[in-house]
Amino acid sequence: ISMIHHLAQTDRARQMFIRYALRYWMGRNEELRDSRTLIQADQAYLKSNGSFNALLVSLLSSDTFLYRTSPK
Repeated sequence: ISMIHHLAQTDRARQMFIRYALRYWMGRNEELRDSRTLIQADQAYLKSNGSFNALLVSLLSSDTFLYRTSPK
């Protein structure tokens, strides 16, 4: 249990959580061009003390999401 709590506090775990949120909402894996969106989502999440709502607002209002294209 203590290991789980320790891992949950790491930057890597937070970044992976945000990356998987982007994957879910975009319906695809992240790409290099998504890096700015991921950074902004991470900053919004940190600034809001871990608010999932702030994370979603950041992702869903990003250019990456708003100007996404349909899969070929």
